[in-house]
Amino acid sequence: MVKKKELASLKGKKIVQQLKAIFWDFDGTLYDTYPEMTASLLQAAESFNISLDYQQVFRHLRQTSVHQTFDFLFKEKPSLKQQVWTTYRKLEKQRSLSAKPMPGVAAVCQLLFQQGKQQFLLTHRDASAWKLLKNDGLENFFAGGVTAEMKFARKPDPASLNFLCHKYMVDPTASVMIGDRPLDIVAGQRAGMQGWLFAPDKLISFTAYDLKFRSYQELDQLFS
Repeated sequence: MVKKKELASLKGKKIVQQLKAIFWDFDGTLYDTYPEMTASLLQAAESFNISLDYQQVFRHLRQTSVHQTFDFLFKEKPSLKQQVWTTYRKLEKQRSLSAKPMPGVAAVCQLLFQQGKQQFLLTHRDASAWKLLKNDGLENFFAGGVTAEMKFARKPDPASLNFLCHKYMVDPTASVMIGDRPLDIVAGQRAGMQGWLFAPDKLISFTAYDLKFRSYQELDQLFS
């Protein structure tokens, strides 16, 4: 297993050549949805006269998950948590329609598709993720995936990855899970595959990844 090597040292080596399948996280990895999520949470809280700090909310969403963020923010106001959550979901569903793919990720997905590698979606988001991928011409690059409607245990539980590997006869040892948070990496590693961390900023201190990259231009060079 590759441990924290520079991208340049990996290029052309067997670890890249032998990869047959890529499993993608959605929020913050394929799509830049954190601004919409943050704005929606602030607006939902404001409707209940709760003022939140944008940077604190953004950071917590980026470092953990939306459910953990709600637990953290409303631990002193548990009676309001569900009400704010319901309002947030309505607002975020509408706002997310304007979300766009991360810079350079479309080119990487196309390159991997042309190389014959299978790509899968693995997200806690509902089927709206597929709608966004379709709108941006990316849906056909994916062989399948798991969304919230399928009711799998949330990452870092590897159940959804195990399901996809079994359904599509994918060898996890020739696969990688790509995500922007520790829970993505841990899920992939628990499923027997590599975990690659997309780290466009310095908000994630997690170091137990197999590889880290900061931009999709780097990933494009790796697979070219």
